[in-house]
Amino acid sequence: MNLKTLIENYRVPLNFEENYKIEDTEIIKILEAARWAPSAENQQAWRFLVVDKPDKKQELIYAIQDQDPRLSSTLHEIDAKPNLSPGFEFSVENYNAKNAKFVQDIRVKNSEDITCAKSAAVFIIYAHSKKFYGKIFGNTDIGAAILNSLVVSETIGLSARWIRNFNRNYVKERFDIPDHFKVDAILAIGKRSQSQNKPEIKRKDKKEYTSYNNWDQSMREPISKEEEESISDYKIDVIDALLDRRSIRNFQEEKPINSIMIRELIKAAMMVPLTLNKPYLKLIIIDDPKKLKTIAENSRIVVKQSHVQEVPLIISASFDCSNNAAGYYAETDTGAILQNILLRAHSLGVGSCWIGAFSRKATSRILEVPRNWHLPSLAIFGYPDSYPSPTPRKDLGKISFINEWKNRLTKRKRSLLPNYHLFSVLTRKLKNTRVETPLRERKVGEIRDIPEFEDN
Repeated sequence: MNLKTLIENYRVPLNFEENYKIEDTEIIKILEAARWAPSAENQQAWRFLVVDKPDKKQELIYAIQDQDPRLSSTLHEIDAKPNLSPGFEFSVENYNAKNAKFVQDIRVKNSEDITCAKSAAVFIIYAHSKKFYGKIFGNTDIGAAILNSLVVSETIGLSARWIRNFNRNYVKERFDIPDHFKVDAILAIGKRSQSQNKPEIKRKDKKEYTSYNNWDQSMREPISKEEEESISDYKIDVIDALLDRRSIRNFQEEKPINSIMIRELIKAAMMVPLTLNKPYLKLIIIDDPKKLKTIAENSRIVVKQSHVQEVPLIISASFDCSNNAAGYYAETDTGAILQNILLRAHSLGVGSCWIGAFSRKATSRILEVPRNWHLPSLAIFGYPDSYPSPTPRKDLGKISFINEWKNRLTKRKRSLLPNYHLFSVLTRKLKNTRVETPLRERKVGEIRDIPEFEDN
């Protein structure tokens, strides 16, 4: 399936065909897509638990019916201006149900989740380790993995509903998930019901979800015909985009990204199914050269992004932390949004790099972001000056389970080196990265049909 076609036509499933059987090969493809998501320092802190036994599926339905107990928390009166430190994570410390925003909207949406869950053929629980980089970047990384699973489900004739509002403590207890893992989400997967009503696709108003160069500024309208005809859209397949997209850190200087391309990236962002279609999060698009230079000089973006001062475009994700019920899920939502933007950029011949290590305080000040909005991550964009090899992936046998934690979905491939984090990272760096994948016949590492990357 063409990525642009999916972006323009995607709909959230409302129910599935009853008693539909998903093949094991299809489940493997959905998980394979997830493990090819970008990850901070390539740690890949995620874990995936497939649930297909009837009694285990019922346990998840109970958890969804019970809803997220954090939504009822009234622990104390909270500070309207939370301390948004680099490791900030929205929690009950930032929330009081008595006057929280959007809490009732989330509760109402739960009935749709239950309907889908009862007819789902299979569930996948998404979790991430809270150790090492997973503690800081795990929320956004898992969002990217969920997005990959969601879009690949559509390409193989299935659909997935992203469920956030459920009792995580119940799930951890029933499936023996270790304490150092955070349960992030459930995907309910099945064959979209043919009897499902097909209402007109309601698109989010991009003006509510985007700012341009400054918090209170919007992009100009309309687009000229010359701009519409000035982009190269290579009609790349979804699977090719997620397997061939790389983190690009070297860009061609003085080659801007025009406004119609930026709008294509925004369309990709607007496709992502959010906790709610409410403006609890916002993207900030920066292409003003002076603003870009100021951010590069003051935000302390990590040293290895040596060409950040030459990039023509930065997109930063942010979310509202002022007693906002959607805040529990917003950081993961921003991860999915950025990932879909990165995939779309790749299909347009534009390179990108996701950045989590930067001064949020300085960047917020430069962009005049309100005090109660958090910037979990940003991405830089430009035309590539090089095309690196793919980073090695953790074996599915290590990171995926079925029906019970530690009941591995596939046989794990063992290494002779000790199973320590640093050794694990080292061995992945040394592996031959031109590998086979069940998602396509062509190996990962062999790119085609995008001259901007092929020429490098």
